[in-house]
Amino acid sequence: MTKYFVAMDGGGTKTDAVLFDDTGHIIQHVIGQSSSPSALDDARLRKHFTDIFTTLFSKEKPSSVACCFAGVSGCDHPLLRERLTKVLMETLPVPTEAIQVDNDAITALWSGTDGSPGAVVIAGTGSIAYGCLPDGSRFRIGGWGHLVGDDGSGYFIGKEAVRAALRAYDGLEPRTPLYDKIQAHFKVAAMPDIIPMIYGTTKTTLANLAPLVIDAAESGDAAAIRILTNSAMHLNELIRAALSRFDEPDVPVVLAGGLWKAKWLREKATEGIHARLIRPEYPPVYGAMVGAISGRSNATLLTKLKAALD
Repeated sequence: MTKYFVAMDGGGTKTDAVLFDDTGHIIQHVIGQSSSPSALDDARLRKHFTDIFTTLFSKEKPSSVACCFAGVSGCDHPLLRERLTKVLMETLPVPTEAIQVDNDAITALWSGTDGSPGAVVIAGTGSIAYGCLPDGSRFRIGGWGHLVGDDGSGYFIGKEAVRAALRAYDGLEPRTPLYDKIQAHFKVAAMPDIIPMIYGTTKTTLANLAPLVIDAAESGDAAAIRILTNSAMHLNELIRAALSRFDEPDVPVVLAGGLWKAKWLREKATEGIHARLIRPEYPPVYGAMVGAISGRSNATLLTKLKAALD
């Protein structure tokens, strides 16, 4: 008898959801709104999940689902995990034998290790290291948010870029081409005009500057090189801290998140690292699919699921 599964990877901006079966067939793949319980109340969570499930089950609606696995931002905290589990129970439109809620860092890890132990260092808007040891225990390093953490992240790079531009405006350091790039990005007549823009919006506004800084560094801009060098140092520190939790060599380290696409930064951040570095070929929702079929998986099924995602 065919078994069906729901896999979800959710964050502050979107939720990636897949309905699939144990033959490796993907029935429906949906991108929905945020599912972060730390940012949404229960009413909005229910609305977002209801919308996702309405589309997810529109092509085919099985009589039951064997497991729903949701890797969602911030859900390593027991209270948030409990809240999300309850909302999923209320909104799933078919009987579900098991609902598992976990941190989205584990889905990022499994997207590169197929469920095997290892570490993941996520470098996107924020930054965090997360790992699963061979004995099944887990750890996290960093990921404490933009006010007190997220060193090396896209937010960190954007913040330091604006800081450098304002210091240059004040005559405290040399003005480089990065200054003009930032002013043009915000479309302001004078650099101080960016202040209400960056204080009156989300952290994504600053994180969106990271590609601009990377381009400037690759062109030899001194200020951008300094900022990216500091970012790489923090990311290198995260990788080393994660590796220190393992006793065995050749640990797989998954490099997840948009910043790792930048070759200059990636090479600097991995200097001197002795590990099996993996850049995932499949999205984090694949890691959630691995979680959903845990205990039922085999190499053939995983290969079929990867092919279905291509």
